[in-house]
Amino acid sequence: MYRLKLSCKVITPMFMYGADGNTPELRPFEFKGMMRFWWRAIRAEDNIEKLRKEEAEMFGGTGEGEGKSKVQMILKEQIGNDGVFKYQPLPHHSKNNCKFCESRCRKSFVLSAIKPDTSFRIEFTFPEELKNILESLIFITFTLGGFGKRSRRGFGSIEYDGMQEVVKRDELLNGILTSLNQINPKYELKYGKIKIKTTIISNYPFIREILLGKDFSSFDEILKVIGEASHKWCDPSLGNASPRMASPVYVSVLRADKFYRPIITILNSAFPSVYPRWDYEKQKKFIKELL
Repeated sequence: MYRLKLSCKVITPMFMYGADGNTPELRPFEFKGMMRFWWRAIRAEDNIEKLRKEEAEMFGGTGEGEGKSKVQMILKEQIGNDGVFKYQPLPHHSKNNCKFCESRCRKSFVLSAIKPDTSFRIEFTFPEELKNILESLIFITFTLGGFGKRSRRGFGSIEYDGMQEVVKRDELLNGILTSLNQINPKYELKYGKIKIKTTIISNYPFIREILLGKDFSSFDEILKVIGEASHKWCDPSLGNASPRMASPVYVSVLRADKFYRPIITILNSAFPSVYPRWDYEKQKKFIKELL
């Protein structure tokens, strides 16, 4: 078995809670859940039954013949009170209500969150023959995604030792492309963005495009811009409360030296059959605000 030890640090406030739903806490199942999510998103598989079977073989399942996960993960320490503070999860709350998010655009409020720069360690154990694939998946999970609530709007972003060196290089997108194609060779880098190069007909959120945004000077600044852009261009094409639909545009935050950079992943828009009318132009304008 291969053992991978990561020293991690929180980049942006993380709204991850324990069983009571209020106490900030690192939850192992959320980390493993995000690995499963990005595995599916990278695989971009037309055959959903094949996808489900491959996922169960890697991460375990409850179906007949499906065993335990091949990936074991241990959080080596929890955060203390010094790692918690109060933060505003919706920077646009002070703005006027809009048609699609009036239930969320009420008076300003704050929540308990795990502080940026809080450190912790994760240890992964998996079969040696899966080393290349799983190291690539872990890199993608931490690079493209966040953890906890509001992770699609820049919150809960994490880095681990060595990531900053990759993030500040000009070839960052090439590094992401290499990791993606280690798992599924369907992606290419063209005109400064990563795109899927085959036609996929499946109706689930697989990766379509990945883009790098402009630099910001602080996590407060970048989260404010993301929040205000999501309010300004609020539309069902960016997610919806009822019926509930997560945004197909996933914005995570990377850090290099003193700068914070959004990385934008555009997922396939798998909207349900009963869904409000959407406007892809507003989705494009939201993305443009960050580029």
